[in-house]
Amino acid sequence: MIRKGWTAYAGVLTAVIVLGEAANLAQGAFDVRTPANWVLSAVLLLATWGYALRRPIGAHRYWGPAFWVVLVATLVALWPVLLAGPAAIVVAALLLPLLAPAFYAAYRYAYRSPELWPAPEEAP
Repeated sequence: MIRKGWTAYAGVLTAVIVLGEAANLAQGAFDVRTPANWVLSAVLLLATWGYALRRPIGAHRYWGPAFWVVLVATLVALWPVLLAGPAAIVVAALLLPLLAPAFYAAYRYAYRSPELWPAPEEAP
């Protein structure tokens, strides 16, 4: 049951992010930050899907640093939102709780899912 819930969440989140980026592109909203946002979004989505499907994606040692990079980048990106005024703050306050499960899944995927990752080989 829980796995189905995570898979449904990952699917909905993926659809929302892809549709949101498509809408931004249709409106001509593209600058130097856009590709970086796509990479960070892809990393968060991959971790969410990996956690939801209980499948390893890539190397385990990648996901810990990747989680922190995405989290810090998201927090840094919030700074201009906080300076943009009350309407932007309200929108961010409504959207961030929808992303919180993805960050939880990414953290769990990186640090609390040892059954997914092969045990490190011991050096002789």
